[in-house]
Amino acid sequence: MAKSFRKLDPLKVRKLKQQGLTNTQIAQRLGVTQGAIYHVLRKLDVPGTESNEPLPDPSRLTPDLL
Repeated sequence: MAKSFRKLDPLKVRKLKQQGLTNTQIAQRLGVTQGAIYHVLRKLDVPGTESNEPLPDPSRLTPDLL
């Protein structure tokens, strides 16, 4: 039997994200997976949805060429 998926309310997800909750916290509150939250936020094109962690310092990612 195929799995049934319930539709997430994108506005509710966006509201929780704007309150400063991480994707994990939103998923736990709504009883869904982190992947579901990630995909809803990607569809809404909300910045900061790539990860729950802050972006790394770019100077540490590139080797010193001098």
